[in-house]
Amino acid sequence: MVVVVVSLGVFVASRVAAPYIVSSSLVRGSIEKVVGRWSGHDVQIAGTPELQFWPQPKITLAHLTLTRAGPHSGEGKNSVVAQIDQLSATFGLLNAVMGHPVFDDFTLTGATVHLHRDREGRIDWSNGGPLAKAIAHVSETANGGQSLSPDVDGTIGSFSIENGRLDIADDASGRKFVIEGIFSQVTWPKMSSTIKGSANMVIGGMATQVDFSSAQPLLLMGGHVGQASFSITAPTAKGSFSGRTSLMPARFASGQIDITMSDVAGFLAWTGAELPGMEALHTASIKATVTAEADRVRLEELSLSANDTNATGLVDITQGKSGKPKVSGTLAFGQMDIPTFLAAFALSAPDSKAVSGKSGLLNWLEFDLALSARRASLAQFTLTDMGASVLATDGAMVFDIGDSTLAGGTMIGHLEGRNGGFEKGAHLDLSITNADLSDLENKLGLSGPLPLGSGSLTVSVTTKRAIWQTRPNDITGTLKLTAGPGRITGVNIDGIRTLADNRIFFKLEDAGKGDLSFDSLSVTADLADGAININEGSLKSTSLSSSFTGVIPYAFKGLALSTEIVPLSTSSSAATGTEQKPLRFFIAGSWPNLILSPIQIPPSGLTTTP
Repeated sequence: MVVVVVSLGVFVASRVAAPYIVSSSLVRGSIEKVVGRWSGHDVQIAGTPELQFWPQPKITLAHLTLTRAGPHSGEGKNSVVAQIDQLSATFGLLNAVMGHPVFDDFTLTGATVHLHRDREGRIDWSNGGPLAKAIAHVSETANGGQSLSPDVDGTIGSFSIENGRLDIADDASGRKFVIEGIFSQVTWPKMSSTIKGSANMVIGGMATQVDFSSAQPLLLMGGHVGQASFSITAPTAKGSFSGRTSLMPARFASGQIDITMSDVAGFLAWTGAELPGMEALHTASIKATVTAEADRVRLEELSLSANDTNATGLVDITQGKSGKPKVSGTLAFGQMDIPTFLAAFALSAPDSKAVSGKSGLLNWLEFDLALSARRASLAQFTLTDMGASVLATDGAMVFDIGDSTLAGGTMIGHLEGRNGGFEKGAHLDLSITNADLSDLENKLGLSGPLPLGSGSLTVSVTTKRAIWQTRPNDITGTLKLTAGPGRITGVNIDGIRTLADNRIFFKLEDAGKGDLSFDSLSVTADLADGAININEGSLKSTSLSSSFTGVIPYAFKGLALSTEIVPLSTSSSAATGTEQKPLRFFIAGSWPNLILSPIQIPPSGLTTTP
């Protein structure tokens, strides 16, 4: 008890006597030297220092400015590295009395720090001093730490930042990055030890939280690869990394990466990026194990998701022929939306060097990806067991479907972008073989007199608009359809012939119910101005042949066809003289309510009303 009382008395007495035995000018001069020595910059203090000794000795300095001369100072003048409204630090009373105060627990209030990042990605952390010397002499240890000789190592302790601001001038992008509203707590006992910290800040107007730690902070500051763990959480996204990385330039060497965007539109607006045609994309995520080799970075155990679409795979990033990084590998989808997938390649971000002020994903990367999907959506259609690929290199982008199943048949396709990507248009070659026509017609929502059976379709079309903005009127090209055997529903050929003998025009449904069977059906057409322009059409069966031409709008709101039906002669009809005459007529109206008008001189006594 006596010891406690004595100790308490000594503690109180030392605090009471401290103002008389500790020189404020000594403490001020010492902390000024510490700040200048550690940063390697000149320090000016405009305010009057404040000393307090209860409950712990503490000095507070106001209006500090750190300056230096250098290539970024301009016209030989000193450039401002940092401006600090207030700097406080605790110190040991005994050391201060002996004339050598040792400072700890630094707090920077209202600090604005200006950093410069050169074209190689290096940041000017300091301009000489112990920190720069430690960065130059640090070495990596076998257990994943860092090592410094005792004469280079130094004590730091902990420091806090309250309402700070960081301005980074980036030569590589020509942009200036601002992080403000920084409130941070960092613990770094010695320069050779592990650094840990957390920070709340405002980036691009959005509140963001960052947690970080590294057993090799000096290696990272020196532009080397070092161990680090960090996480970032924002309202629109969160991400984390744990492994080996580099800050200058920023890249992952090996480790676990996990990024989730809970609001894709908000994230794009936050970063200034654009992703046209992706308004329906709400969430996205990526998880992978990153490993770095001498000539490549590999993403193993890769998992991607976009809304309800998920994919897994393996991706390598190597140096492409163009000098840009090349992304190659395989991705396997359970469910895939093809237009959404292709629209992702139109991602763009701010770039002061680009004429438009933005540069796109294909300006930064090359792609060579093999894709597979159990199910793939393409407009109203669903492909199954799809095998495809994406190749983007040398200013061209190609999406190939090498194999897939559609409506019981097979489908292959070749889509090539204009001027490098799909946002400025594309050319499509598509082939569907032995598909169920009724399945395709149902997916398109069509009804009425349509061909049923097995058919094949080839299409070669071009659009000058982004594929996710393309409308039917924007498509030009050619189409060829072959089918058979099959039937056309709602066509009673005998009823049509009967009405054609006594009416100038009539509804198709007035001819009665029935089907027109055929052995073969062939259509060749041009696609332009929002319509199918049939150049040549033919239908053949055991009893007749038919040829037709005309126009069918994509919207099926109206059509105009001319056709001729020629009965085929049989031995019995030839013997009995009952051969039917060819029948020509014009078909018009809105689908499926078609109007037929025979092209012939009707007999007397005909009826003119349908």
